[in-house]
Amino acid sequence: MNRQAKQIIGLTAFASVCMAIGMGLGRGWIVMAQADKPVAVNVKSLDHMQPIVEIAEKLNPTVVFVENTSYVKTPSNPFFSGPDGFFDFFYGPRPRQIPRQDEKETPHRNGGSGFFISHDGEILTNAHVVEGINGSENPKIVVKTTDGRRYPAVVMGKDKALDVAMIKIDIQHAPYAKLGDSDSVKVGEWVVAIGNPLGLEHTVTQGIISAKGRTSSMMGADDNLVTGFLQTDAAINHGNSGGPLFNLNGEAVGINTAIRADGQNIGFAVPITPVKRILQELRAGKPLNRGWLGVSTDDLDQDFQESLNISEGALVQSVTKSSPAEKAGIKRLDVIVSVDGKPIKSSSGLVDTIASRREGDVVKLELIRNGRKQSISVTLGDRGNLDRNGDSDNGFSTDNPRKESAGDVNLEKTYGFQVEALNAQTRRTYQVPDEVGGVVITKVQPRSSASDKRLTVGMIIQSVGTKEIKNVDEFRGEVQKLNGKTIILSIRVRNGRGSDGFSEPFSVAVPAMSGNK
Repeated sequence: MNRQAKQIIGLTAFASVCMAIGMGLGRGWIVMAQADKPVAVNVKSLDHMQPIVEIAEKLNPTVVFVENTSYVKTPSNPFFSGPDGFFDFFYGPRPRQIPRQDEKETPHRNGGSGFFISHDGEILTNAHVVEGINGSENPKIVVKTTDGRRYPAVVMGKDKALDVAMIKIDIQHAPYAKLGDSDSVKVGEWVVAIGNPLGLEHTVTQGIISAKGRTSSMMGADDNLVTGFLQTDAAINHGNSGGPLFNLNGEAVGINTAIRADGQNIGFAVPITPVKRILQELRAGKPLNRGWLGVSTDDLDQDFQESLNISEGALVQSVTKSSPAEKAGIKRLDVIVSVDGKPIKSSSGLVDTIASRREGDVVKLELIRNGRKQSISVTLGDRGNLDRNGDSDNGFSTDNPRKESAGDVNLEKTYGFQVEALNAQTRRTYQVPDEVGGVVITKVQPRSSASDKRLTVGMIIQSVGTKEIKNVDEFRGEVQKLNGKTIILSIRVRNGRGSDGFSEPFSVAVPAMSGNK
């Protein structure tokens, strides 16, 4: 074998060895890479989902523009409208024996959205979209369809508590949307909103369901609405109100209703399932009969959970006098955990469930009182009674008022606040009328449990746990029994809304501060 052949054989052997070593190292790197790879989501059934473009094309014709023209009475000159108008500007209007002659009706126009739910022109929208602007009556409602035609609309029925209205136009063979099931909607599910934001007709936006069960207070509204709303990050603006929120099957699962003005892409929609329950009443224009229990409730925060040893339910904050709840024996600090066997996990869940029933329905409530489970049957009333019942008389007195003395419970050290009796001096100082009883908070220590629970000077404490208190002695006696455990207080706050100038009672659980339990 010549020298050149030997060199070729040697180089070949060397290359084979290097290749073998390289393959071994490579296999190790591959194994390491596979072990350290990020978690992957295997998106199944994506091919079976209808794309958003198809939803936009097929369902856009089901969406309409709703124009509201209200005729608002305004003075022709707000600064001077006759000899009385000048003084009215500074001192407010005064009673007159003759009508003013200087008012005129000015048209105010507003726009919203709606969508067909039947071939013969039935349209769902929000109640506030077809309400008279600034309290005016009989607004003119006109519907504009995708082909540019305009139709006068008649309001069939409204439900302000759900913020839903049904209107109708004279049309046949209208393209209409299918109503879905909002109860089965899942957080994270894709949704599509179609509407007329800011007058930009038939705008399509997409997003997800961000949350379910949002209350009116979470939306930034004071209205006592009767359902938990869907939250979505699909872009919604003024003018989207009344428009549909579709799932990817092209079913309307919500009616876009509101936005948080202080946020971005935080929109809310009325879930469609409770709307489906009242369609017949809306069509007939009948007053809606909605179940009423007669309690105000709240969710259980961590301190309530620990104090009551309950993880889920609706905490009864107060019971309205002469209500179905009071007649059935429901009490403050009861925790309602189910209605007719359906679990109640939150305050909004209870509202949804009761509002879906009717006056006269008998429901079986399961509740927990003082750690024991009980069942109570309640015959529901009409929710309209909610507005007809005034503030309940607290029935408290201050027969033995005196300043808090140095006793065996150091409230400030244990919980971070102090109280005094309601006497002539403290009533003047904190503007508490004679008919309001209890004790008044006179000091709150910063960085304390009381401060964390937002107790403030001037709040009135009327109960400790379920025990009503009339004076400082009774208050301190109840606190002493707890031996440094979390105390549950029934509080009233001065807000000017009630007949006595104070709010309805609400409960606050105040834990002992660290080192004082």
